[in-house]
Amino acid sequence: MAEGEEGGDTRAPPVRLWVRRTGVYCDETQKTWLVATEEEAGMLKARIRRVPVPLGVGIRPSRLPESQLPHMWQLSEGQQYRDSNSRIWDIEHHLQIMGVEELLLKLLPSD
Repeated sequence: MAEGEEGGDTRAPPVRLWVRRTGVYCDETQKTWLVATEEEAGMLKARIRRVPVPLGVGIRPSRLPESQLPHMWQLSEGQQYRDSNSRIWDIEHHLQIMGVEELLLKLLPSD
């Protein structure tokens, strides 16, 4: 762990994350999460950090630009989320880094 990082367990991950606008999601407690995509060895990942941002006016999903990210994630069994496209994402980690809660999700290949 890098110096200055607080690592370790956080509370339970959010049950649902809904897109609010491009790159901003909102959970069931109205906390905001910033989402960025990454690719590693051809696998799509989503780095999701709980950061307070003004909610502003939400955008209808149909009006959002095309994205590899879903409109919604729902916590499923175990360490996984199911997205609005019925894809499964593994939780690679859920921790606190320098006071910021972070989830790293990896899209599993579809069978």
